[in-house]
Amino acid sequence: MDLEETATNKQLIKARATTVINDLGASIFNYALSLKLLQVTGSAMGYGTSLIIGPLVGVLVAPWVGNTVDRYQRKNIALIAESALILTLIIYFLVFEIFHTNILISAIVVVCLNNITARFFTISYLSSTPQIVNGEHIQRLNSIESTAATVSSILAPAIAGFLFGIIDFKWLIILQIVTEVVTLILTVVTHFDNNDVDNAKQVRNLNIFKSLNKYPAVRFFLIVTMCLNITSTALVIGMPYVVIQILKYSTTISGNIEGIYSVGALIGGIIITLVSLKNVFKFIRNMYWVSSLQLFLLGLSLFVLPHYVLFIFAFFEFSIGIMNAISEPPIFTYVQKVVPEEDLGKVNTSMYTAAQILTPIAVFIFSIVFAKVNYQVIFLVNGIVSLLLTLFLLEIVGKGVNYNE
Repeated sequence: MDLEETATNKQLIKARATTVINDLGASIFNYALSLKLLQVTGSAMGYGTSLIIGPLVGVLVAPWVGNTVDRYQRKNIALIAESALILTLIIYFLVFEIFHTNILISAIVVVCLNNITARFFTISYLSSTPQIVNGEHIQRLNSIESTAATVSSILAPAIAGFLFGIIDFKWLIILQIVTEVVTLILTVVTHFDNNDVDNAKQVRNLNIFKSLNKYPAVRFFLIVTMCLNITSTALVIGMPYVVIQILKYSTTISGNIEGIYSVGALIGGIIITLVSLKNVFKFIRNMYWVSSLQLFLLGLSLFVLPHYVLFIFAFFEFSIGIMNAISEPPIFTYVQKVVPEEDLGKVNTSMYTAAQILTPIAVFIFSIVFAKVNYQVIFLVNGIVSLLLTLFLLEIVGKGVNYNE
């Protein structure tokens, strides 16, 4: 193994460790905070705090995140954001007892600050991929980070629930402080090539979505992803509703089926890490078709096999988990190769923000529809709509897009 390959492997190991530790610490804290809010207030509002605040804060700070990441050295921004998050958590730890009677207000404040600093760190780190590894290893790094995030999503709920039951919540704040300090250290020791910056450049236009106009293919992929995310929400909302409210199974059964998705995502992440794609665009395009076909087959299966609902949900949670994990890293790889480094911050921020905007809308729509319409009909129609959307977007709208821009 030559020196260059050894250095690359060290970079990949540090990036993987950074993602696992950072995601795991943040996820454990968020789950524990939700449990604490439920315990103190007797309300389930805490579980929706991050879901509501995340997209809202993302939209508000997106222009400054995108422009800042592209104007300055990204490693410095990541380090500053991580340091600010650590300081926020330390202050929260010190004043937690003082605001214990107003825990919901203090939780909203800390979640807002966490989201802001985390957004700066995530976008900076994601946009730094070309500075961390060379072009031929970009897909591998994206795959490793995606798999690491999946591992964290599997472990975090169980760890948070266990720790919350045996130690005081203040120790869980300390746990996140420790994980963020480790993340800071790992970021410091990870080598970043300097990205081109223009500190004299003034930020006159805060509409970062205009940055996508220069990259029609990326904008097109974002539109397709947003549309298909709407139809994918049917499974997220419909599965637990059908299992618990209609079939009268326990929340444990529903949770176990949801957990199968994470297992599939882990396997998919490992697969894409080992695969080298020659034509990234063609692969992404095929994955859109596969995703839509899965939703259609899910609806069809529920319609023709009504006595095997649990098995059908479990099978498709697993298969969709695999395909989603396989398809996400190549999209990031495509963006990082097509978009110049000086625009990566704005483009990545635009994609993150746009994808989040429609999630609450889709949740609201399907929550109403499932309460009024037969679930088999909903899933079948949703699958058909997903296929038609894919056909329209890929074969008609996407005909004139230059994918090698």
